[in-house]
Amino acid sequence: MLTAQRTTCPACGHSNHADAPRCDRCGRPAGFRPPPPPLLRERRDRPLVYLGIGAVAAIAFTLTPLLKYMGWFLASLVHEAGHCAAAWACGCPAVPAIRLDGHAAAVHGEQSRIFAACVLVALGIYAWRKRSKALGAIAAVYPLIAFTAARDWFFLLAGHLSEIAFSGVFFWRALVGGFTQTRAERAAYAACAWYLVVVNVWLAGGLIFSESVRSWYRGSGSFGLENDYLRLAKSLHVGVGAVGFLMLVVALAALPVAWRFAARTAR
Repeated sequence: MLTAQRTTCPACGHSNHADAPRCDRCGRPAGFRPPPPPLLRERRDRPLVYLGIGAVAAIAFTLTPLLKYMGWFLASLVHEAGHCAAAWACGCPAVPAIRLDGHAAAVHGEQSRIFAACVLVALGIYAWRKRSKALGAIAAVYPLIAFTAARDWFFLLAGHLSEIAFSGVFFWRALVGGFTQTRAERAAYAACAWYLVVVNVWLAGGLIFSESVRSWYRGSGSFGLENDYLRLAKSLHVGVGAVGFLMLVVALAALPVAWRFAARTAR
């Protein structure tokens, strides 16, 4: 009596005919390995190793003159891009300016209410088409930002918020494997993430606790302009330390939020 050969699906354990093109239970194609376990639970992945390597590399960014300049340029590029994105989103034409001798700024013009209204309409249509509650909430809040004094606050915060947002994305890419899944890429992402977080934590913490940092910050504006946090503090009628505390909390949240998203991505 002949018995048909059977194979066990490595993904779900179901017994299938040996010549079955895919598993009868889970549908996994034959000949392919099952998906790996969740990233952050897999021992061989060692995400903390990449974060540690990135932290050491970030120290080199801050202590080595040439690498420190490269780190400053990266942060400035992200920073001024954030300012410009916020300005354009609120209907204000803006251009960035980064000078190689260590100066960077973004200048925006007067608001075009027609342009801002078009942004609002586009947000509303896109939120409705996608049936997205998050986009709907953004569209609802948009007029409160774009057509009030909050527009200038948003512009002033956008530079440092952009740095912190990019650090979160870099942390996430380091945790989930990057585009090439190579160790070098993941370590590079982690190094950039740590650098952006550390410079923001240092600045925010210094504005809270150190008079020398506050004095340096008052006199270090690019092109003779006043720095973002000082302008924001004056506009809100609060001390610059209060602004620093807010941004310190935001900067420290970058890694936990990225870790959370990496865990969700892996599932």
